[in-house]
Amino acid sequence: MTIGGIAALIAALAFLLLVIFLCVTLVHTVKVLDGVSQNLEKVTDNIDTLSHQADELLTNVNAKLDQVDPVFQAAADLGTTVSDVNNGTRATIENIKNRVQLFTKTSILGIATNQISKHFAKKKDQKAAKVAKDKK
Repeated sequence: MTIGGIAALIAALAFLLLVIFLCVTLVHTVKVLDGVSQNLEKVTDNIDTLSHQADELLTNVNAKLDQVDPVFQAAADLGTTVSDVNNGTRATIENIKNRVQLFTKTSILGIATNQISKHFAKKKDQKAAKVAKDKK
């Protein structure tokens, strides 16, 4: 064996070691990629399940909101009705107040007129009595 043959043998052995190392590395890489693929499938399945559950939850929440909407509408209508009743009550009270004031004014005027009439009638009676007394 010559030096060239020994060098070729060493190069062949080095190349063989390189190929074996690359094969081992590729086997480990394939195993890792298989694990990643399996985990990715599990994650995808979990995401699909989660997505379906989220859709069901959203549908359920929307249905509940549809059931609750009339309650809020009824509360709003009740608030409007209470406001209308308050406004009507205020108007009625104001009307009664104005009538009482008018009645009070007319009553006071009536009483005053009555008192004045009585006073003048009394004066008239006294004058008539005096005239009758003077005639006798």
